Amino acid sequence: MKTRHLLPLVAVGGALLLSSCGQTGPLPTFGKAITPEWITADFDGRPGDEFIATSNLQDVVFNARGEVIGWYVKSYAGTPYIKQRADGSYDFSALKDQKGIVNMVAGRKALAVQADGALDPAADAQITAPTGLTTDETANRQDAVFRYTQGGATVTKTVTLHPRNFKIDLKTEVTGGPDRVNILFPGLGKADNPRVQGLSQTGAQPATVQGSGTLVVENVRYAALQENPSQVAHALIILPQVTAGANAADPASQPDAAVNATLTGGAQSLISASVPASSNLEVYGGKNELIHLYQSGYTTLPGLFQPNFFGQISLYIVKLMEALYKVIGNWGLVLVVLTVLLRAIMWPLMQVQGRTTARMQVMQPRIKEIQEKYKDRKDADSQRAMQLEMAQLYRDYNFNPAGCFSTFIPFPVLIALWSTIRNFEFDSGFLWLPDLAIPDPFYLLALVYLVVNIGQLYVMTRKTPEMFRQQAFIYLIFLYFALTFPAGVTIYIILSTLIGIGQQILINKQVEKETATIGQKVEKAPTRPAAKSKPSKTIDAPKK
Repeated sequence: MKTRHLLPLVAVGGALLLSSCGQTGPLPTFGKAITPEWITADFDGRPGDEFIATSNLQDVVFNARGEVIGWYVKSYAGTPYIKQRADGSYDFSALKDQKGIVNMVAGRKALAVQADGALDPAADAQITAPTGLTTDETANRQDAVFRYTQGGATVTKTVTLHPRNFKIDLKTEVTGGPDRVNILFPGLGKADNPRVQGLSQTGAQPATVQGSGTLVVENVRYAALQENPSQVAHALIILPQVTAGANAADPASQPDAAVNATLTGGAQSLISASVPASSNLEVYGGKNELIHLYQSGYTTLPGLFQPNFFGQISLYIVKLMEALYKVIGNWGLVLVVLTVLLRAIMWPLMQVQGRTTARMQVMQPRIKEIQEKYKDRKDADSQRAMQLEMAQLYRDYNFNPAGCFSTFIPFPVLIALWSTIRNFEFDSGFLWLPDLAIPDPFYLLALVYLVVNIGQLYVMTRKTPEMFRQQAFIYLIFLYFALTFPAGVTIYIILSTLIGIGQQILINKQVEKETATIGQKVEKAPTRPAAKSKPSKTIDAPKK
């Protein structure tokens, strides 16, 4: 396959990979940041309303008992799956059809409370209308209180969601009933065999369920259901919180506060948490991805997540970002400084690659001459002669084809940086951008992205207009993906590309100066004319 055909395919494939388009279904609907809110509407078509907490990261549907019947984590932050019609009603068809959208509870109920002889999620109950359906975006909170009575026991659930992360605080109070109850956490959507494990307060490593078996872990530090880590994988993690009066330094010394977890594996995976009548749990329901878990404080829990090589780089990057934020205090400026720092670190490597590119451009006319010279001569001797001429050309221009491989050396850092910024949850906007974690709602960054990339392509192919025309259309394809990039990612790409253009212009001038005399014919200096000798005077011999 010719290079001019291979490059577009590689570019498109790279765009698909970076955007995870091939795994997450359709690209998102472009729009402004979603304002977190509670929506009260009929979601399931049955009598009574449901209560939907919507945000950039997820849409969580509660019934009147405070049980989660729909838990939709968004592959692309800011995707508005819920549409409001002109008459004020809501269209939930995108969530219900589930095309490319995963419902983590898969038709079951999470946060359901169960107790033998007293509380049954499948039985009728006397329900009180939920109260406190409030949203405080500044404090990163969406609150609600659900209450119902069943079998003489009253259950009160106070739920707090956090729109900028996947955490839910669940406080449960059962009065007039048993001392301990079970809270059910089913999952994970369409995953037929997630990893199911639990770590006890005194354990060093988690205990894992084998296959579709069942395992009881007493006094858990955490219990978790997890898919294999990726950008589209999910996790459900339960962490007991110390209740009032418990000893925070030693929760195990408070038997009544202990949380015991019965873990079930397989397609019907389930965590059944046995909790006191008054309990406080922290629930994580979202992406099984390093940056989100790190920001939630879970990467230090043994056995929960083991970063790979790229993950380790991501952790260094995110810690650097947090350190810069403490000094600068603005995430947009943090990204600017981070871009400059990383480009400065990678400058020597990019210098090698840039010089290789510049020399190749300078050599292009000579390469074309050699190729034209031998294009109709396919015999072995001619091909060998062409290779010898090309090798000599490389020597003349001090060109090393291996320099092209320097392009790939920064890739681990670039991939890790992409993943870090893409998944990092910022708590502020920048300039006209309401949220750096979602795409630019006005599409200005996407247009700037297109312009600077076309500019970079021109700088790199200025001596080969044909190559410029062949590759320029690629960026029209990239423009479509740029519309879906989080604004923070696009800012990094634009700034990095601008710095790269400036570096390449400097390199081009250096290389052109260095190679200016290569291949020029050196005229032989004219020989100095011999000085004209004076005519010798002839002296006749004397006559005898």
